[in-house]
Amino acid sequence: MSVINALLSAAFVVVIGCLPLTGQAGQATVQAESASPQPDIEQLTPDSATEAGLANQFARNQPSEGRSLFMTGRPSDGSSISVLSQGQSLPGELFACANCHRHSGLGTSEGGYQVPDITGPTLFAPIEVKQRELYAERTEGFYTRPAYTRETLRMAITQGISSTGKTLSKVMPRYQLSDAQTDALINYLNTLDYSAPPGVSADNLQLATIVTDDVSAEEKQALLSTLNQFIKEKNAQTRHEVRRVKYSPWHKDWQYDNYRHWELNLWELRGDPSTWFAQLQQYYDTNPVFAVVGGASHQRWAPVSAFCEAQALPCLFPNTDLPPDTPGHYSIYFSAGMNLEARRVIYFLKQHSRYNRVIQVTGEDIRSTVAAKTLAHRVNSLSHAPVAETMTSETMTLSAYLNNPSRTSENSANTLYILWLTGPELKKLPAHSGLTDATVILSSTLLNRQLDQIPEWLSEQSWLLHPYSLPGSTSQRIRSKTWLYARGIATPYERLQSNTYLALSVLTESMMHIRSNFSQDYLIERIEHMLENSPETSVYQRLTLAPGQRFASKGSYLIPLKKLDGSAEETRQYWAAPER
Repeated sequence: MSVINALLSAAFVVVIGCLPLTGQAGQATVQAESASPQPDIEQLTPDSATEAGLANQFARNQPSEGRSLFMTGRPSDGSSISVLSQGQSLPGELFACANCHRHSGLGTSEGGYQVPDITGPTLFAPIEVKQRELYAERTEGFYTRPAYTRETLRMAITQGISSTGKTLSKVMPRYQLSDAQTDALINYLNTLDYSAPPGVSADNLQLATIVTDDVSAEEKQALLSTLNQFIKEKNAQTRHEVRRVKYSPWHKDWQYDNYRHWELNLWELRGDPSTWFAQLQQYYDTNPVFAVVGGASHQRWAPVSAFCEAQALPCLFPNTDLPPDTPGHYSIYFSAGMNLEARRVIYFLKQHSRYNRVIQVTGEDIRSTVAAKTLAHRVNSLSHAPVAETMTSETMTLSAYLNNPSRTSENSANTLYILWLTGPELKKLPAHSGLTDATVILSSTLLNRQLDQIPEWLSEQSWLLHPYSLPGSTSQRIRSKTWLYARGIATPYERLQSNTYLALSVLTESMMHIRSNFSQDYLIERIEHMLENSPETSVYQRLTLAPGQRFASKGSYLIPLKKLDGSAEETRQYWAAPER
């Protein structure tokens, strides 16, 4: 029997249970297991504005020639186009419209240049200086131009001539497109219309949070108490701003027209993950939302991610250790979870080529399986690829394996043991298991960051995978801890609640900056732009995003346990951001 079939103790058993589906608008509350059934799509009648917004969103995200040119700088058949940039002919894929004008088409700033809004409603309307815009001059500037027509827009795209007849900035490429390609691109720009976004009415903004049935009732309560209290206070603090939009002075209405009363929908998923997409579709059809915020699951998040991509629905900072390897565009995660930890071990092995054998031990937690499989797959890419074995047999415990005389030569300084085990599983290991002289790596995530679960006999030679700020760095969470404490909210799940508080804080700040541009793509873009400078912190060392990045925390410690209390200068050397 090969070692690959060996096991620590029990085989993997994935239990998929279920909590009821509620999906009600308003503040989410913990429901009893006999609560309301799944929503019935046939009973729904969306209002015309929501229906128009969903139809336009659907058209915007369908594969088309215009979308391909906008997003990739290539026609949909994969061929190439040319652009003229400052007199040079260059490949079009270097100058995709989305690179500067972003996915939303609402523009940004780039290298000191203000990249303008090129959405259909903006292009085909004149820009005139109104009295209210005079007050925005110092921060935004203003200019005038006639409305574009299809013909003048064609000239702007291909020749760099604006609707005023003046030459556009030299940073704007001149695209060498056929008439048919230009028409397709203009048609796509017309779909960039955010006048009827899903989940947004004149007064309310619908949000959802997603919880799967493997999350305990206590975890769910901790999540919802944080969400409910934050949204309750946000609504109380902005209730006057919601009214001011109707009565504000003409030169200040732009300051208030983005405020809405937030309503939280609880989307609970039950049963096999293969059914989650359909369940989410039912929830969404019942009551479309503008974004998903927070949430929790101990299963793979891929089915939820797939739904959010299909609906172009922002899914912001769910609490999951198993995000998809390819995160897509509309989901933003705190970190890559177990995938990051496995890659951090690979980085360690690259630095320590003396290890010629890697032995992984997995337990019943699905996260341990995912981490071990990821590491086993990647270890073969090393130039000095060590032999990798995974123990998952019911018939041979780790202790028996290590004390087998035929394995004595393997228990050396050249063998690295990675115990992907939870605290209770670690405690089952006997002190004479043969690991007392070995190099052992443990996962802080699987230990729920409770390091007192590590047996004392294992502490001396163990290293810790820790993709968070170090235990003594309490300042990282001082805002969230103070906020929760002041409101009398118990914090048995500090990571979950701290992350949820940060997700809501970032969403609040980003919504303030999108003003009345209720574009879900633009929301993503604002978060990318603002996260690094957000004063809010979480359990992670540092959170940053650049355009297209979807994992905010990119590094992890791999540090000897006995070094955890070292100075910042001493511990810094154990932090690394491994390549993806």
